[in-house]
Amino acid sequence: MATAQQKTGVSSPWESKTFGTSLSLHLERPVGAMTISPSGRDIVLASRSGLYVVDLDDPYCPPRFLRHTTLWEVADVQWSPHAAKYTWVISTSNQKAMVWNMALPSRNAIEHVLHAHTRAITDINFHAHDPERLATCAVDAFVHCWDMRAPGKPVQSFCDWRASATQVKWNRQNPHVVASSHDRYVRIWDDRMGAKPLRSINAHSTKIYGVDFDRVAETSLITCSLDKTIKFWDYSNEKDEPVRVIMTDFPVWKARHTPFGDGCCIMPQRGGKNGLYIVYNKSEQVTEPMKPVAEFVGHTEPVKEFLWRTRGGDQGIDNREFQLVTWSKDHDLRLWSIDDSTLEGVRHVKNKPLKYRLTRRGSPYVSFIEEPEAESDSASLFSLGIHQPTSRSATASTRGSQFTARKPQRYMTRGGIYDKISHLNWLSGVRIGRSAFAKPDDTAAFTEREVPENLGEEVSIVGNKFPKITFEKINVSSGEIVVCLNGPWGTDNSLIFIRVEARFPSDYPRRSAPKITIEQSKDLSPEEIGKMETQVQTIATEFTNRQKYCLESCLRYLMGEKVVLDDLDEEDNLVTGAMDLPVLEVDEGESSSDDEIIMSPPKPT
Repeated sequence: MATAQQKTGVSSPWESKTFGTSLSLHLERPVGAMTISPSGRDIVLASRSGLYVVDLDDPYCPPRFLRHTTLWEVADVQWSPHAAKYTWVISTSNQKAMVWNMALPSRNAIEHVLHAHTRAITDINFHAHDPERLATCAVDAFVHCWDMRAPGKPVQSFCDWRASATQVKWNRQNPHVVASSHDRYVRIWDDRMGAKPLRSINAHSTKIYGVDFDRVAETSLITCSLDKTIKFWDYSNEKDEPVRVIMTDFPVWKARHTPFGDGCCIMPQRGGKNGLYIVYNKSEQVTEPMKPVAEFVGHTEPVKEFLWRTRGGDQGIDNREFQLVTWSKDHDLRLWSIDDSTLEGVRHVKNKPLKYRLTRRGSPYVSFIEEPEAESDSASLFSLGIHQPTSRSATASTRGSQFTARKPQRYMTRGGIYDKISHLNWLSGVRIGRSAFAKPDDTAAFTEREVPENLGEEVSIVGNKFPKITFEKINVSSGEIVVCLNGPWGTDNSLIFIRVEARFPSDYPRRSAPKITIEQSKDLSPEEIGKMETQVQTIATEFTNRQKYCLESCLRYLMGEKVVLDDLDEEDNLVTGAMDLPVLEVDEGESSSDDEIIMSPPKPT
């Protein structure tokens, strides 16, 4: 894990370069669910083929892939919100829940398999207080509560008996209370009262798809349904009368309390301009239409999941900052900044004592995008403060238990363990800053102009323009690029192989030029390589002196094309053409301007 941290140079969320920046990532995979690490650094996207781990602080790095092919859509994936179990991720696979340990190699990262349901699991939720406990619910109408210290079977189960379960949520204040939704009803269960519900609420006229407990008030919760309403309840009230109702013009898929102020974030099932809406939930009116204090519109397809990325609050003072993360059916993952007007709209006041405990507090700010080495599994876990169990499957630790231990399983399936994502294709889907939320037609126009806004976009444009150039290494975060190409530098202009390493400084191209070196070759003398390096370094310096990106011009030179270093403030500053000789020189002879420099072949003598 230290590798990813060293690669990006980010050791704290306050050092993150993407937290206050608009960002869009495109992954053309059938992703069904999304979750975020307790530190807020990594995102996991779960699909039928496996898990994709994305480092939000290094968006230019392709995701790590943990393969587990299944025929069923992933209904839910949850990263443990507790600092004590910050390596755990749980995903659904029909009737089973797979517990992944991100600190283990991908081929054997499944640490436990929870199997008690007889129908497909629909939701997972970690306990709000105990990091070893979680709950699952399924189409079989059961809610199972699990203790990961004895994962062989549920420690307690509840059942509606009449309707399948769609959601399950632990109470954030009372560790004994859990809620589940079954068709139009919400059942409130207490693990001290057996199988009888503590409270049943006939909440909506159609099936409920969202349940969420308040972060502060123990008996308050939200429900939402396809009947186009969001309702706020106090389950201590014996009557089925909501405290407040918000009316919308679209069926509601999810509604949850915001982690700041008295807000509620609403996600449509369809319609609603494919956006998300934040509303203030403490209005005096009992029933009223939705009045958003903030809208997040930009996806071209409905949003499938939203999460919150936060930083701060570690000292018990609410100095937190927030970022909204969304995943849509358009295969885009987006980061949205939360401005002060949104916080004020839900009555959030900064720098006051926190009203509730943050389970993520103390979670290391590390990324799991790097594949751990198989030879050092135990050492890696020990360095992370994790004690590896004697068995990674659902077992009982005592020899006399009725649940016999199984050997660790790799769960490899057809197709191997890798999902090859081209680095250049991944880079073409990364958009930061002004272009992050551009519409598809605007993005196409942006690409045609070929004006990059950062090194990642520059590499993507150049790589797609010159398909015969091989990018052997791309590390945008550290600025290291290794390129292999063929140029006419041999005898009689014959093509020879050239390997070039470029190191781009962090302030490129605003202040500094990259350092470009050419690997020694038996086909070129050291003098020829030195002259080539001098010429290509001159090109890079001339471009960066004018705050221009230089990678394309440098590669054109190495491929034997003429590069004009004049009028760089204009868009058409490159003149290309076949070269007579491979060794280029600076030609300043008959320039119409004192600033004109043409990298051209020497005249034959």
